[in-house]
Amino acid sequence: MYTCRFVQTLEDAALMLDAVPLGDVPRGLGTPSQYCLVEENGDPVMRIDVYGELGAFADIQIWHKWLIIGFADMVHFVSLETRQHHSHPLCGYFGHLYPLQEALLVASASDLLCFDAQARLQWTTEQLGIDGVVIIRVADNIIYGEGEWDPPGGWQPFQLSLCTGHIVAE
Repeated sequence: MYTCRFVQTLEDAALMLDAVPLGDVPRGLGTPSQYCLVEENGDPVMRIDVYGELGAFADIQIWHKWLIIGFADMVHFVSLETRQHHSHPLCGYFGHLYPLQEALLVASASDLLCFDAQARLQWTTEQLGIDGVVIIRVADNIIYGEGEWDPPGGWQPFQLSLCTGHIVAE
């Protein structure tokens, strides 16, 4: 069983792993903004060095066969099977990951993105807020959420189709 976590410093076993650099990687690499460690049955098996400017939120989760990292203004997908990876830029800062059985929802400062189990972008719904998008719940293929339009605290509700990302009339 795989587990993942952010770590501030690396122990000897993790230092021996070949790092997968992600994000805004400078020439000559330098010190990463964040280390992510993947362990299998308590033993380190993969190290991710994430570069970028840390925002208010960061998250790391295992979903299906993917390690998902939300950091700065990107969401990164790393295959647990092949270690191949790709990244998707976000509009504004990364907000939250919402893994569902068949879809991964990624919230940014203003948008909501939906990825399938192969980490392919299915849809993006833009301008749901200006300083944060959160999902309250998903039921009957409807996403119930809120976007912050007038910070602090000016949240407005929305409802989206899980299948298309289109706004559903209330």
